[in-house]
Amino acid sequence: DLRVAKHHLRELGPGYLWFRRGGKAYVVKDGKVVDAIEEALKPQEELGEEQSRLGEQQSRLGEQQSKLGERQSALGARQAQVAMRRAQRELNGERPPRDRESEQELAETQRELSKAQQALGREQQKMGREQQKLGDQQRELSRKVERRVDELIAASLRDGTARPVQD
Repeated sequence: DLRVAKHHLRELGPGYLWFRRGGKAYVVKDGKVVDAIEEALKPQEELGEEQSRLGEQQSRLGEQQSKLGERQSALGARQAQVAMRRAQRELNGERPPRDRESEQELAETQRELSKAQQALGREQQKMGREQQKLGDQQRELSRKVERRVDELIAASLRDGTARPVQD
């Protein structure tokens, strides 16, 4: 139907409603009906913008998560290096002293990264709840818009402003 509707756009110009009822295609050019449909769609568009803003925030959180992951990876590599040096010395029969300063530094860095991870997790949960709330609103708005558009289509069929179109 979209292909056919676009084809008729050339002859009809912008600002029309194209729909099917009972297997027949109809078009409504009445500006009041088209305006009423556009008005009914505005809350969905606004909600879509809000969802887009939330998506941008989630993307920024994802970037932070990625940077945190890189830092955790670097820390893991440092911890592995320290462990390898210690193991190598032990294999060579040495009894290396414990490098408590290095171990404490690594442990402190790990605690900092864990705290940052927890904070990001809380933010992600908060945004997840917000996304669910917006999704619920979107479903409700969709039902309202669908009812309103159905009402407008039914009225246009009754009053003759909808005219049949050949596919």
